[in-house]
Amino acid sequence: MKGRRIWNRIFIAYVCLLLYFVVLKINGSTERMKTIKQSRDAGFWNYNVYPLSTITPYLEDITYTYAYMNILGNIIPFVPLGILIPTMFKRYRNVKKAILIFIICIIGIETLQFITLLGYFDVDDILLNMIGCIVGYFFYIGISNLSKNVIYNKKLEKTSSK
Repeated sequence: MKGRRIWNRIFIAYVCLLLYFVVLKINGSTERMKTIKQSRDAGFWNYNVYPLSTITPYLEDITYTYAYMNILGNIIPFVPLGILIPTMFKRYRNVKKAILIFIICIIGIETLQFITLLGYFDVDDILLNMIGCIVGYFFYIGISNLSKNVIYNKKLEKTSSK
């Protein structure tokens, strides 16, 4: 039970940090909101629904600092989500269910950014965030399988030494 409380606290802290850094964009400035509002008033909405349209230019010049910062900045923060969801919730240890909950979480964040004018709803962000979640999920699977093998080998050693 104590371990469960620790995981709950880690999860809550992670979600708060994720929302702070991803949605509020670290500084929490309202300047971004003003810019997005002005763009909307001019008829330009804060969304992108065309896959790879924002990623492609970054991949063409990956040496550009903003390019890899954007790509890694959309992947790395979601790796812990891919680890924490199956760790905390047994029903999401199945890959299909895990992917579904990842998509729901990510689309929720993108929608929150769109509605609150704190950012853009970008399908490319969804793709990159999913890569992060999937990397985290497979890291979880690898560690889980490794720990099961270690436990199994210890049990095997005990029975064979008798």
